[in-house]
Amino acid sequence: MNYKHAYHAGNFADVVKHILLVQLLNQLSQKNKPFYTLDAYGGRGLYSLGSEEARKTGEAKGGIQALLKAENIDMAKAPAAVKDYMEGIKQARFTYDSKVYPGSPWWIAHHVEKNPNSGVRGEAFEAKASEYDALNYQLHKLPIGIHHRDAFEGIRAVIPPVERRGLIFLDPPYEQEHKDFTRLIDLLVASYNKWPQGTYALWFPIKNVEAVELFYKKLKRTEMRRQLICELNIYPNDVAVGLNGTGLLVINPPWQFDNHAREILRFLQPALKVADAPNMTPDSATNVRWLVGE
Repeated sequence: MNYKHAYHAGNFADVVKHILLVQLLNQLSQKNKPFYTLDAYGGRGLYSLGSEEARKTGEAKGGIQALLKAENIDMAKAPAAVKDYMEGIKQARFTYDSKVYPGSPWWIAHHVEKNPNSGVRGEAFEAKASEYDALNYQLHKLPIGIHHRDAFEGIRAVIPPVERRGLIFLDPPYEQEHKDFTRLIDLLVASYNKWPQGTYALWFPIKNVEAVELFYKKLKRTEMRRQLICELNIYPNDVAVGLNGTGLLVINPPWQFDNHAREILRFLQPALKVADAPNMTPDSATNVRWLVGE
């Protein structure tokens, strides 16, 4: 399977993932101490929602476009990270064009730009040559280091960073779900053993509930402490669709991130509801819980 994110850019999973990334960056900046942020699977950096790939799937209609048009949520009451995200979308569209959707490296670079004196150092890796070329071309003027590098080799080479604090953000393509889950746990364990103080955030799809449950079981068996799971489902797990929900595993999240994540997911859920899905309440569609505590 040859995964291309251009087909999925701006979908509901991207919206949730990027708002939680904004929340993590905002909280890490509160300490007024330098920190390092790495996006280990950078992708292209910017995507066009007018591209052939995006038009073919139409996934952004249920994601960023649904959020921009939502009438059943009050943006004035949105959590701060949601407001920051909406402001970022507006800024990206002003800078590039009205159909752009920014990927994770852009959000990191945008945070560095907004906080020039906070000592944040951002980097992005991309292993695939064509995606790396696009990432480098599109973001080379922004304050983020871009490297043609594989996540599995690269992460272990750059940690612990000189700043001693930081976030490793992983958003892999999951081309072979069961095998990828196992390999990613091995990568997280090796990274955690080398730098146990770091914050690690791993995005994962919720489409095969057995695979996800097995992933959780394997995570629990590791020595890693403070593992937080954030889930938002647009379809119940027993409905057979391509993607039922989106998940983020955060190891060593900043203090009270769990409460912020819960508030964010509950706020977003009504806007990202799917018309043909069984009715789900914010309580049944969202779940933020500790998989492993202190």
